[in-house]
Amino acid sequence: MITAFNKGFAVVDKMPFRRRNNNASAGVDLSSVINKGSSKIKKKIRDIKRLLKRDNLPSDLVIANERALKTLEGELENVEENKKVRKLVSRYHKVRFFERKKAARHYKHELKELEKLKQTVEENREKNEGTEEIEKEIEKQEKKVHDKAVNFAYTLNFPETEKYVSLYRENKPEDIEKMSYKEKKGLKKTENIREKYKAEFSSQLKNEKLQVSLEEGLRHNGGGKKLYRKNRNNNDRSSNRDDGYSGKTEENEQEEDDFFE
Repeated sequence: MITAFNKGFAVVDKMPFRRRNNNASAGVDLSSVINKGSSKIKKKIRDIKRLLKRDNLPSDLVIANERALKTLEGELENVEENKKVRKLVSRYHKVRFFERKKAARHYKHELKELEKLKQTVEENREKNEGTEEIEKEIEKQEKKVHDKAVNFAYTLNFPETEKYVSLYRENKPEDIEKMSYKEKKGLKKTENIREKYKAEFSSQLKNEKLQVSLEEGLRHNGGGKKLYRKNRNNNDRSSNRDDGYSGKTEENEQEEDDFFE
């Protein structure tokens, strides 16, 4: 740029020299697609795959785009899974809510009965009375408590990425007799899924490895509060399936039971 004349000669200001960044193209900007929905992520994945098919790409550009591709594929998996979860949660919102309320009530009832038996044992010991029969009753009651605890754990921890299999809904023998072979096969598959998860949650209960513990389930059992669980990538996810059902009272409990009879 000519800015002045000095003794008949033009004086030219030197422009600041800017070194070209050879790695400028090495980074891939994903800010325009992350958290912007699956369609934009899929488009970006297609663009990167087309780019990687070109010959003679610089090695740093190949590495950067391969890393970006891996990141986008993971992000797309999370987006698709969350979309599936939202759909299933919405579909089974009501039945999961009622079943969890019913399972919690049954669990608390059996727990109270167990506490009563244990208190009776202590009282009999103080009076030097026999406790053998009551201790046998305690063993039976502990089994009942465990069974109800497993049911409660089932309603709390059944995977949100799968179609919910009802815990209480049963088919009458006469209805099963009228079913076709295909329907009976489907019913058997459903029963196997239910038993599989009950066995899994029973084991997790004994080893204290439930994602949502019974204590947490009881704390939030009033309805309208969020239960936090982890998805397969160990990220916290809150469940809002109880929203809208927080106005239930005890007088509705029999009606809730009838829902599954």
